[in-house]
Amino acid sequence: MQKILVMNKNKLLFQLISCFLFSLLGLQIKISASHNSIETIVFYRSFIGTIILYFLFLFYKKKIVVARNKNIKFHILRSLFGVLAMYFGYKALTFIPLSLASTIGFTKVFFASLMSWFILKERLKIKNFFLIILGFSGVYFITLPSTISQIDGIIFSLLSSIFVSGGIITVSYLTKKETTINILIFHSAISSILTFLIFFDGISFNVQESFFSLFLLTITALTAQYFNVESYRDEKASSIILIGYTRIIFSTILGFLFLEEKISFLALFGILVIILTTFFVQKPQLQKG
Repeated sequence: MQKILVMNKNKLLFQLISCFLFSLLGLQIKISASHNSIETIVFYRSFIGTIILYFLFLFYKKKIVVARNKNIKFHILRSLFGVLAMYFGYKALTFIPLSLASTIGFTKVFFASLMSWFILKERLKIKNFFLIILGFSGVYFITLPSTISQIDGIIFSLLSSIFVSGGIITVSYLTKKETTINILIFHSAISSILTFLIFFDGISFNVQESFFSLFLLTITALTAQYFNVESYRDEKASSIILIGYTRIIFSTILGFLFLEEKISFLALFGILVIILTTFFVQKPQLQKG
């Protein structure tokens, strides 16, 4: 019993660390985007990540056998979702504050519910349907005090959430079949190829001056991903979901301290609406925990 309690505490700590690191990643992207294109950031985030993970994989597993991987189709699909989610999510950060981007990111809960209903034919309760509509009204309140450029950022952030939702569905399948490091290395490798093919014209290969910042950004992203996947692995209790909201708090603090970002009252109200509605949509998972 004590061992189970320790494991659950570790899962919560892993999610807390993940939330802080994802918020820190947002800060790093906003700073890096001032002298690198988003396409360049996405490419090197994946490419450098592949190299790092490859050496880690060699250290722990000795070799990678791609041809025998029965889940390659899911890895490709997950990577496509991931590349588009990164691109639109990183792009959004160039227009809106960290706290707003983090909050709108939680609309992935709504999109995941809708996708599960539409694609996987899972039951969608009427109550949750209206909660989803109410949740999107929170996005509306966030847009009210916004400038035209911020509205563009909100649209990019919503598009990112859609693709994140697709990624959630594929990752939920892959975590039942493979180790975390295997999922991460396939994601990084395939994402590098897809980013190169899709965004070739926008990628700069002259990044000597900013390589170190791109390297640190990649380390933050990989570590955040690792702790996030591990926190959800074989974990049904959803206090983890509640811990996930600390991401908004961390983003707000980092944005205020390092970027002097401020939030209007209407935007705060919109943030509260999104937090409450995503919480109640996920409530069945909380009850299972």
